[in-house]
Amino acid sequence: MKKSIVLILSLVLVFACSKDKSENIEGDFSISGKFVTPNSNDAISKASVKLYSNSTIVKETDTDSEGNFTLSGIESGEYELTIAKGLFTTTQNVILDETNDVFDITLDNIEFTSFPNIAVVTGSYDHIEDVLYNIGLVNPITQEPLFDIIDGSGPFDRPIGDAHNSRHQSLMGRNFNPQLEPNVDFDFGDLIDSPTLLSNYDIIFLNCGLDNSKLASSNNLTQYVADGGLLYATDWAYEYLNDITADGNQYLSFYNPYKSGESLSTEAEVFNTDLLDWLTLNYNITIENNTVTIDEFLPSWQVVDSYDETTVLPWLNGPITYNGITENKYLAYTFLHGNGGVLYSSFHTENETSDATTVERVMQYLTFELSDLKNE
Repeated sequence: MKKSIVLILSLVLVFACSKDKSENIEGDFSISGKFVTPNSNDAISKASVKLYSNSTIVKETDTDSEGNFTLSGIESGEYELTIAKGLFTTTQNVILDETNDVFDITLDNIEFTSFPNIAVVTGSYDHIEDVLYNIGLVNPITQEPLFDIIDGSGPFDRPIGDAHNSRHQSLMGRNFNPQLEPNVDFDFGDLIDSPTLLSNYDIIFLNCGLDNSKLASSNNLTQYVADGGLLYATDWAYEYLNDITADGNQYLSFYNPYKSGESLSTEAEVFNTDLLDWLTLNYNITIENNTVTIDEFLPSWQVVDSYDETTVLPWLNGPITYNGITENKYLAYTFLHGNGGVLYSSFHTENETSDATTVERVMQYLTFELSDLKNE
């Protein structure tokens, strides 16, 4: 069941009588607007826009890279406007009255008002919860997050002295927003052991650095995705994907020796033109040769060795060094599994600055793409 920030908005456009009204105005109306996150600032691209009359679609389009859309050639009448990016949706009622000569209707910023049930499992570095919070998944009165944050800091079985682990441990618990502490009465172990708990969520985010002592229950995550769940995992959380990937026999093959990534930054080519346009048009991020700077790796990160081109969509590719080898590697992927889907990334969010970085914007974009994965 999706959550709602507020009750579904209803917008009624009624116009006063005009002495100069046209006697033949059917089909002359247009509706335009911009679909954004609840912070009212961040555009949502490639969202589906549909106009219904008596449950029948009469017009439809997609938002562009800046979240804008226009529906033209609409007759007067009562309509339902629905905008959706996967599980992030909004619905508004619209009445177009032919008694006025204003036919180009602008709705300005339209925020999604219904969104998926989300669980974020905390990690020792990666903080995707900050990204979700900053786009407006927050109670406007109490400032509490509108998603569950689950403690993932159980026992770790990583070697003492491991560089990646040591830095993770030094950053453990670093979170500048006190609202983003665990807010439920169960931990990650409880979650992954319980198919019932898992089924409460539409999307589960596994931050890098979570407890890896529950790998024996990874089959529950596999079933969760097969049943329609959406799963996000970064870097060392790859271990919880090994059951889904059948230890590298499907979707992704993780490079062995494991955790052998050495590069801390790369200029990665972005394959999706909409993502490139979204970054440049909305955030003035400089793009040269279709590349962006990806600089949120930690020492000993997990490299993907190969992927199945028939089932997996890669998003970025850049030159990196791992295990003494330097070559181009893909860095983020999405794929379907059963009725659900997975997003895996070898890099993290940063969340050490007051402004979102390029990496965090990429993660924000991919989060919405994950939500929309089942609709593609």
